[in-house]
Amino acid sequence: MRRRFAFLALIGALAGPARAETSQFDLAGPALRVSVTHQGATLPIAQVPQLATGDRIAIAADLPDDQSAHYLLIAAFLRGATNPPPDKWFFQAEIWTKKGRKGLSLTVPDGAQQVALFLAPATGGDFSTLRNAVQGRPGAFVRAAQELAQASLDRSRLDTYLTAVRKTVAGDPGRLERITPLLSRSLQVKINPDCLAKLPDLQAACLLQNQEALVLDDGHSNAITDAVNGPGADLALQLSATPQGGLGYYSPYIAAIRDVIGIFGSIRTAKYQYIPALATLDGDRIALVLNAPPSFHNPKSVLVTALPIVAPVHIPPIQLVEPMPQLCAAAKQPFLQVSGAPLIFATRYAHDLVLRVRLPGGRTVDLPATPDAERGGLVIGNDGRLPTDGKTPLEATLHGIWGFQPFDGPSVRLASPQPGQWHLAADQAAHGATVTLTGGVAACVSGVTTQASDAPAQPAAWKTTGPDSIGVTLPTPTAQAGGTAIDIAEPSGADRVTLARAPQPKGINAAMIARAVQRPPAAGQIPITLAGTDDIPSDAVLTVSLRADKGTRFVGKETIEIAAEAGGATATLSGANGLRLADQQVALVSVTPAAVLGASAFGPLRARVVRDGVAGEWVALGTLVRLPRLAQLTCPPDASAQCSLSGDGLFLIAALSATPGFEQAVAVPDGYPNAAIAVPHPIGGTLYLRLRDDLGSIARIAV
Repeated sequence: MRRRFAFLALIGALAGPARAETSQFDLAGPALRVSVTHQGATLPIAQVPQLATGDRIAIAADLPDDQSAHYLLIAAFLRGATNPPPDKWFFQAEIWTKKGRKGLSLTVPDGAQQVALFLAPATGGDFSTLRNAVQGRPGAFVRAAQELAQASLDRSRLDTYLTAVRKTVAGDPGRLERITPLLSRSLQVKINPDCLAKLPDLQAACLLQNQEALVLDDGHSNAITDAVNGPGADLALQLSATPQGGLGYYSPYIAAIRDVIGIFGSIRTAKYQYIPALATLDGDRIALVLNAPPSFHNPKSVLVTALPIVAPVHIPPIQLVEPMPQLCAAAKQPFLQVSGAPLIFATRYAHDLVLRVRLPGGRTVDLPATPDAERGGLVIGNDGRLPTDGKTPLEATLHGIWGFQPFDGPSVRLASPQPGQWHLAADQAAHGATVTLTGGVAACVSGVTTQASDAPAQPAAWKTTGPDSIGVTLPTPTAQAGGTAIDIAEPSGADRVTLARAPQPKGINAAMIARAVQRPPAAGQIPITLAGTDDIPSDAVLTVSLRADKGTRFVGKETIEIAAEAGGATATLSGANGLRLADQQVALVSVTPAAVLGASAFGPLRARVVRDGVAGEWVALGTLVRLPRLAQLTCPPDASAQCSLSGDGLFLIAALSATPGFEQAVAVPDGYPNAAIAVPHPIGGTLYLRLRDDLGSIARIAV
């Protein structure tokens, strides 16, 4: 987490019983109009994350016509805590006059790092008094400007979250339960999962509690403000672990607010007190939000806010939620899940976002991309400009402008559904509870219905199991004479798969009643801990107990077939190689999957009993997972630098992260052949792995 320097005067401010009360900014203040011109291009302030030397800034007050109090608008460029700005870096406009209403036109001077704006009640000598205050204690104002900039960014994320949670949608009682995990990921805010266990009418009120503490450190926002002075020791966050500081009930937003309030309290004079003003941006309008009403009696209130810092551009680290996803080229609004850049959703810094698609023949087409925090990604506007008759997926790259700087984001594929693509996956039983269909474009599937014999069609439960496969739950009872038809709805129509009439099972059926997995530690390897209780390492010894169905029994003539969904052969076990009978009802099977199925076997693992050539129904045993052999993790002393992880079979890893939520994960390229890869620096000695054989389960290593 980013740390901030705080003055010793802040200790007193934090020692009281209040925790988040000082951060309640709910009083509407005055407004400003600001635009920035950079190398001939002009943008409203809402689209400008950072300033650069030579930028032209137009600033004007946006006060009501009946404004009675006279305010002086003052702009000051700052250049460091120990380097007071010269007189020529201060500018004023008497905004109650005809000339002053035109505002200020400024050029960012060489060496400036920050821009502080002041609205001060007009009194004799006010401009020189304020200028002397800034020059006398530049560090206080530098720090305050940095904290105000950070707090405004954090507040924008919080406001976006609150707006979404407060919105009511009639007829959708499950909306909050569906969107809050996505809002948390998009905006980097934390939610209380217990709220989602309440009745729908009570969820919103619960999710809105302790609002200021919801904001999490998102890394990129902090990088913007850290670019001026660099990180320091954050006294506020150290004190947060004490009873006076709230026992950890804290957030970067609260830390910034308490820092700046403590700073302003330490520089208060008999004539002036400084009130922080958070900036809410809309186009070229900055609406100031205050936490205290201004005073026009001594000490008079000076409103203080900050413009974006003067620093190199920091492009948002947009990340794909899943490695190289495949979107539907025929959909009206394909959706791309992304994370890692909350300011994309909470501000307008990123604009003109498009998905640039490379068409056959070398042409490109730009499809508009709109951030949607509630869905956790970007809505792609497809107006029919993509060809839908191509059998080869199209490559595309996210492109946009961050402030004035163009940037390229991650790449994706777009595929089109083709008639007759879907078919029953190999070795599937038509009468099973769930069947896997493969060959089509899973992203294009909008619904599935099934129809058994002459019965009416009915919606079927289904889920995506891969870019080109879906799992469909068949109706009960199972398919009757004439077979079951499965209709897959897609933007260009429907595809149908017809299952043959299901034969009545004649073999002996069994159910798994116990399972044991033993994987002895390997010398010289970093052990991998699997989080999924259903995962089975392919090199472990698997022992399974099977109980014969009621009315049947084992007679010693049976064999057990074991198979994985992908990559391997079917192994047959008998009394000579791993099958033992406990009695006539229970049989035990011991096997090392990799030894009997091959090193390429992975996915759902199942077994069935075969007797006299007749096979019973398959029994699910778990998910077979191949594990890489990790040899060594080498890390530099700098905790912000990446480490190097070496080993064999690194291609079996889909992504690595220092956090269990995979907020800033490193994706491992498909078929990665090398013996080492750069990974995040572990937090608390732990790295998290998402394995390709079971993307829904997260493993970890302790180093």
